[in-house]
Amino acid sequence: MPTIDASRLESTATRIFEALGAPAGDAAWIATLLVRANLRGHDSHGVIRIPQYAEAVRKGTVDPKSPITVTAETPVMARLDGGRGFGQVVARRGMDMAIAKAKASGLAAVGLSRTGHVGRLADYAEMAATQGLVAMLWVNAVHGLNVAPWGGSGRRLGTNPHAIGIPGAAGPAMVLDFATSVVAEGKMRVKKNRKQQAPLGWFIDAEGRPATDPEIFYGDPVGSLLTAGEHKGYGLSLAVEILGGILSGTGPAGPPPGVFANGTLMICLDVERFVPLADFHAQVAGLFGWVKSAKLAQGSKEILIPGEPEARLEAERRRDGVPVEDETWSQIERVAAELDVR
Repeated sequence: MPTIDASRLESTATRIFEALGAPAGDAAWIATLLVRANLRGHDSHGVIRIPQYAEAVRKGTVDPKSPITVTAETPVMARLDGGRGFGQVVARRGMDMAIAKAKASGLAAVGLSRTGHVGRLADYAEMAATQGLVAMLWVNAVHGLNVAPWGGSGRRLGTNPHAIGIPGAAGPAMVLDFATSVVAEGKMRVKKNRKQQAPLGWFIDAEGRPATDPEIFYGDPVGSLLTAGEHKGYGLSLAVEILGGILSGTGPAGPPPGVFANGTLMICLDVERFVPLADFHAQVAGLFGWVKSAKLAQGSKEILIPGEPEARLEAERRRDGVPVEDETWSQIERVAAELDVR
């Protein structure tokens, strides 16, 4: 498995997206977010997605130069039609609008429809948290279904992630970002490319039986991911379909055929409209200190706050390089060669 310098990965990804037709600034933004995912240990949302995005452009399901249209707007809300553009580009525009409206009015909600894969929600939650705002996001996946409903087999839902960003005195204090399925689909993709078995409990085969071979998950007939926390993740997933899918104007999960889209709802709250920002920071820090003061459980080495493992791994990978699966790197090199990117 090659280990590649992060700046080289970003440069290669940027040139690939430019060659696919994305404007230079958009190409650099997408590349930055993909490599950031790798740096923070979320390889499922990193450069492994480059071949997927390139195929979407070739098929015409993603338009690298699509204009973003505001279809509804008030001082505290907006709805954007992404025009089948790259999800990261549309989501950046949406979060920029949510931040500006929340600062002006105290809160804001922005919905995104007709977008490609938006990537890690944590990136957008962090954008708001660095501005002193609490952010909440929900994303569904129309025609990108891979999760079985609780008690059933067969793909009926997306991984339907949700995220929360909490501002701190020196940047985001905490960022939650996780799927309502046991794992994100991209983690299965990583296992497949690494030729590794998945842990028992991640997915079931087409007959509803527990399975571990990623080839079964991507086979014919396909397998399905399980919901996190059994019925709890299932209930949250349905809520995400409604919030991220229906309210955004994208629509909920349903039968094929259709074009993949991430329906997204972003909500931002201005902390200072509720409590003084300094008091908020102090209370959050006090909460974290209180939690970390607990006696360690057997086998535990440390109590961590969400975001701390990612920050530590990013420092390590920026220093030592980013490990990329042989299969993933081979796929990226093929895409680059097809686009004459050197």
